[in-house]
Amino acid sequence: MNHHRRGHRLPLVAVTLAVIALLLVPKGAPAQETATIQLKWLHHFQFAGYYAALEKGFYRRAGLDVTIKEGGPRTEVEDEVLSGRADFGVGTSAILLRRARGEDLVVLGQIFQHSAAVLITPRSTGIRSIPDMARRRFMYSNQHGDMLTLLLQNGVNEKDLVQVPHNGDPRDLIGGKADVMMGYSFNEPFILEQEGIPYLLFSPLTYGIDFYGDNFFTTRANIEARPELVRAFREATLEGWRYAMANKSEVVDLILAKYSRKKSRDWLMFEANQMETLIQPTLVELGYQNPERWRNIGESFAKLGMVPQNFNTSGVSYDPAPGKYYRVILQILLVCGSVIAVLVVIVMKFRQLNGTLKAQVAERQAAEEALRESEERLRVIFETSQAGIIMVDPKGIIRFANKRMAEMFGCPHDKLIGSDYRSHLHPEQCEVGSQLMEKLIRGEMEQACTERRYLCGEQGDFWGYLSGRRLEAPDGKLQALVGIISDITDRIKADEARGKALMLVETLLAHSPMGITVFDGESGACILLNQAAAGISGGTREALLGRDFRGVQPWREAGLIAAAEKVLSDGIPRPFEAELRGSLGKDVMLRCHLSRFDLEGRAHLLVLEQDVTEEMRLERENKRIEAQMLNMQKLESLGVLAGGIAHDFNNILTGIVGNISFAQLALPAAHKAAAPLLKAEKACQRAAELASQLLTFARGGQPIKKAFSVKPLVGESLSLVLRGTNVKGVIDIADDLCVIEADEGQINQAFNNIIINAVHAMPGGGTLTIAGEDAVMEAGNRFGLAPGPYVRLSFSDQGCGIPEADIERIFDPYFTTKTSGSGLGLASTHSIIARHGGMILVDSVPKKGSTFIIYLPSTGNSVAEEAGQDKAERLHGGGRMVAVMDDEEMIRDLTRAMLVELGYRVEVCCDGAEVVELYRAACARGERYSAVIMDLTVPGGMGGKDAALRILELDPKARLIVSSGYSNDPVMSEHESFGFCATLVKPYTADDIARVLGEAINGN
Repeated sequence: MNHHRRGHRLPLVAVTLAVIALLLVPKGAPAQETATIQLKWLHHFQFAGYYAALEKGFYRRAGLDVTIKEGGPRTEVEDEVLSGRADFGVGTSAILLRRARGEDLVVLGQIFQHSAAVLITPRSTGIRSIPDMARRRFMYSNQHGDMLTLLLQNGVNEKDLVQVPHNGDPRDLIGGKADVMMGYSFNEPFILEQEGIPYLLFSPLTYGIDFYGDNFFTTRANIEARPELVRAFREATLEGWRYAMANKSEVVDLILAKYSRKKSRDWLMFEANQMETLIQPTLVELGYQNPERWRNIGESFAKLGMVPQNFNTSGVSYDPAPGKYYRVILQILLVCGSVIAVLVVIVMKFRQLNGTLKAQVAERQAAEEALRESEERLRVIFETSQAGIIMVDPKGIIRFANKRMAEMFGCPHDKLIGSDYRSHLHPEQCEVGSQLMEKLIRGEMEQACTERRYLCGEQGDFWGYLSGRRLEAPDGKLQALVGIISDITDRIKADEARGKALMLVETLLAHSPMGITVFDGESGACILLNQAAAGISGGTREALLGRDFRGVQPWREAGLIAAAEKVLSDGIPRPFEAELRGSLGKDVMLRCHLSRFDLEGRAHLLVLEQDVTEEMRLERENKRIEAQMLNMQKLESLGVLAGGIAHDFNNILTGIVGNISFAQLALPAAHKAAAPLLKAEKACQRAAELASQLLTFARGGQPIKKAFSVKPLVGESLSLVLRGTNVKGVIDIADDLCVIEADEGQINQAFNNIIINAVHAMPGGGTLTIAGEDAVMEAGNRFGLAPGPYVRLSFSDQGCGIPEADIERIFDPYFTTKTSGSGLGLASTHSIIARHGGMILVDSVPKKGSTFIIYLPSTGNSVAEEAGQDKAERLHGGGRMVAVMDDEEMIRDLTRAMLVELGYRVEVCCDGAEVVELYRAACARGERYSAVIMDLTVPGGMGGKDAALRILELDPKARLIVSSGYSNDPVMSEHESFGFCATLVKPYTADDIARVLGEAINGN
């Protein structure tokens, strides 16, 4: 009877299953419709489902002719789909960013439930956190919204990255072309592990950013226009993915055969196995999308301002079964009814087996009780262990752990059980730790011992020594992985501290400017030295290591070896300073400090050495400069004295010269006393020039210019300097050479310095030729001089010449090649010529002679023309009123007499306050002085400079003339800046007064 019923039930079951199968068969899309899918990257196992759907005929059976387009780092998949160049694309959660721009893209199915995108950096880059990546070289791709979110969340913007080309090759990291690479957790780490490159991974998951990974999408327009094609493509694609994940090895061979051979088979298999945890095909249906999760992703983007607040994400997911398809709902109801029928049959069968199972359960309970007792005994042993003990199942889930393990991981014991072992690994060791576990699970290794960094709670971490092995059943099948983890954090920190201390010592040695050398006290061999010590010795570190200091001859000659032996003998540190001959033949002044230290029972010699050659040279130079500064101070004191003497001397000379010139006015030109008076006047003028030269040499100063011919001045300089020497002077200067406007005393000093140098260059005698000619400088000339007329003078000797090495320095102060020279002659000459707006050049040939060339601005007029102009300016006073202020009564009387003789009305006074009152009284009368001559310096009273300010307040058009024996005073050289229109240098003649008054009154 029972057999008969079973016979009737079996056909019913078969029929029901057949009906279910027929109802579940999907409808095909229109026959052989073409479609294109755009990948986002290069060919990888990452796109295995699409390859399987094409090569296994799933697309073809769905009536589709599909083309797969390879992507790359610069591929914008969304643009390809929106433009119509592709019907479908492989994207990421970044599709929400495109939807926020108004691009209606729809995700048809979700493949990766978690994003595989990570940031990878070798440990050698020194990057230890995401903020460290700012301004570093970055292989970046903008295809991942979670990556951009991760960077922004850590304060790094895309513009902060130094983007370099992204070719998808991790060897660019190894080769140093980039510091950070955006990659995938199942891809690039394989190469880094193979190459043995330590690295760090930064995953969004670690920072609480859990976005969807790869999906495939299309446009809403495509869905509405071709709904059957879209549905057929989706179902065929998901079928391809199910096949690929169930047949990884086969699909790997397919990729190598038809798509890419750039990766090894091991690499692709590694990628396939790693993708399992991201796709989770056993937990989540392929293609499944959770609307709530899309909303959370949108909120993450909104918090960082990447999409608007309250952005609506409802339209991003594709609904494969909208409510209008009522036939599908009917099919589902039929299927459910069939399933219920099948379940009824199964329940009946289970009732028959119930009796048998009861007996088996009782037997099993007894065995479990015995096992429980055994486990309890083992648990007591495990709980007393100071090391953490852990048992992990083949999927990586912790099934057993002792309390010590929970303490080390920093979490409650009940939460530790059932957690993923990999979640307790430190992020920087997550990949390598997972790989080691996979090798143990696959049986590639029986046991493993290694150091691992683990997380301890939310904030801490620790280093552990892991000893793990496989626990197998009698048939060899893996039951679990058993590991013992000991906390070695203290040892690791001690090792790191030791390493840092050694690195600090090495850094100090390398960067110390002082040479540091260590010798073995017994053998004398050099066992350590830094680069500074090698540089002082003049050799390389490699050549000097191992050298016996007792065999260094320069050390022995300088007494350094004897000092070292004393230090090794008595242990008393000693300084040492001596000049040594280096290995390159250069003398080196060495300052050393020698000391002894003992290490492992052996004496060692420490030598700190410093090259003080330059320091000693600078010390000698400083002493020389101090001596020169003292000499300059003496010269300055001499200048103060000379200024006072010159002032008084010029006042005396003014009385003499003035009376002589006044006598010349009173005598006819043919009188026999005219010639002696003229000679006396010239002698006084030379005396005044000598006083001016004394001031110029002692104190310098701006030139007091007047027009004169250089030929007589050259003749006087030659006559003075060459007297008593065996040097012959030749003057080649035309009489009509243009007149220069310069300080005659300073120019005379410059000529004397050049002539003196020429005489010293010809100790055996010779000829000095001085030539002159007129020259015109155009604008933009090669000398950089102002355009206009110039006089060119050349001083050519037949002496020893100037070495080429000294040419550039001959005008430097204190530079001299003479044993008794001061080094100031040519320097002062250069200064004088420059102050006159000219230039001095030198051309020299060793052993043949030197030529100094001087350019000085000229008036452009000859001596005769200048004389005519001067004569034209000496006009009769015509009764004009002139005031004279001078503190010397003799000069006041003499000047008044000369001015009266020249036809002027004169009033005199002795200080500035008095002349101001005279001018004020004249203005009150309605009169004004045609000119006022004022002495610059009045001891104990108001001088000319202050008086000029008061008079100009009364009459801004006043014609003021400053007079002084201090020819080097700034007021004399820049008189216009102080309100004066002319200068009258003491001593002066009647002609000088007439000329200066003519210039001042006529406004020249």
